[in-house]
Amino acid sequence: MKTKILHLVLIGLIGVNYSFFAPSQTTTKWKQSNCYENLYYTIKSTPEKNNCKRMAWEIVFKNSYEDLITFNYAITEDKNDLLTNHRKTLQAGEMSKPIGFYTKIKDFYVLIDQLSFSIDGSNTIDCDY
Repeated sequence: MKTKILHLVLIGLIGVNYSFFAPSQTTTKWKQSNCYENLYYTIKSTPEKNNCKRMAWEIVFKNSYEDLITFNYAITEDKNDLLTNHRKTLQAGEMSKPIGFYTKIKDFYVLIDQLSFSIDGSNTIDCDY
């Protein structure tokens, strides 16, 4: 519950889709973005790549919009790190290839913002629901 309150405050202040992801939520089910109605993602652990210092994960994004989208995203362990330093483009109905990443802890945040229906990322929308 505490995380949801933080999420609402952050969206109100800066328009970032701020999702807390805990290991108990690791699943192959699609999780709807907290800010964009037709943008989904799923995260799974890849234990064969884990070692004693870092855990390996894969994230897949799915575009359920009827148009091409571009958006920024980041995975972070620090709730104060709000920099979305990756950009993704997906065609209408497209799923991304799995994107691998590592964390030092099991709890982390998925940040998504700057969604646009333009290939150049112009005219971004903060949230659509």
